[in-house]
Amino acid sequence: MESGQDTRACYPALEHPERDGQLPKLSTDKHRVDWRDLTSAKEMTAALNCYLVTHPNAICERDNRAYIVDYISRYFAKFDEMMNTAKRYGESEMSTVRDLWDSPRNRAINAALMMDTGNGRLIKADFGWSVPAAMKPMLDRYKGATDNCPRA
Repeated sequence: MESGQDTRACYPALEHPERDGQLPKLSTDKHRVDWRDLTSAKEMTAALNCYLVTHPNAICERDNRAYIVDYISRYFAKFDEMMNTAKRYGESEMSTVRDLWDSPRNRAINAALMMDTGNGRLIKADFGWSVPAAMKPMLDRYKGATDNCPRA
């Protein structure tokens, strides 16, 4: 997604997410995770990994930025939704959901988010009033960081 490209560059990441062994997967067969939530977690992780890790400068493109920020919000909202459902079934189910969202791709996304907040590519203003709870500590920690996006 170098200069001039758009978010369509990441569509192939969604074509066959089941083939990517580094995406979220269930570590146990004793769970209550809905298959639709699992599918959604995989798809969101595949796409966000592409936007933030595979194409790290995508966030610098004005046309991509709002889309990616929205995707980040939906990604964390899906995690929160799954955790809230898991809470009804106890710590074991909550642990299953946390493990599900701790795949290599999720860890790479978290590292990219830390880097993007640390170098000013993502700031609180990008999210408006709806900063995902998971992003607040990162954004607060690096408040005032200067955006290091390449200038055209």
